Amino acid sequence: MSRPLLEISRTVYDTLMSGLAKSGRGTKEAGAFLLGHADDDGRRVSAYLMYDVVAPASSRRHDYIAFTAAEMARAWQHCFATGLQVVADVHTHPVGPEQSVTDRAHPIVSVAGHVALIVPHFAMRSPQPINLGVHVFEGAGRWRSLFYEAAHDSIRLT
Repeated sequence: MSRPLLEISRTVYDTLMSGLAKSGRGTKEAGAFLLGHADDDGRRVSAYLMYDVVAPASSRRHDYIAFTAAEMARAWQHCFATGLQVVADVHTHPVGPEQSVTDRAHPIVSVAGHVALIVPHFAMRSPQPINLGVHVFEGAGRWRSLFYEAAHDSIRLT
């Protein structure tokens, strides 16, 4: 792969992974919208918005990721207010970085090209890009998934 799918600073990446681990407490899924800018040169992540900030009640009620329409609207309002856009999303899984049936059927952003990261072990093991699942939505229910070296090569830490 000549160009990574995502660029993110090491500081933002490390803070994000710590935040995911803290949010899920090793017992439930946690996630975040990855915010920044996307153009023909790629997707640059400069910030993130944790799901439990957008949807605190849902985060307390469920062991998985679930949003109401009002909660999704809150996320888009945050983007409008900050001038950032959702360039990807990330959530944790208890074991591996593969998508669940629900993940495949219900992308957080259902636009072709959207990138969804899955972090194994509820982000409790200091995950690096090589440990993640990088899933690219291709539209019409199709996904392209990258693991191991391909996942590592698709994320540039700066």
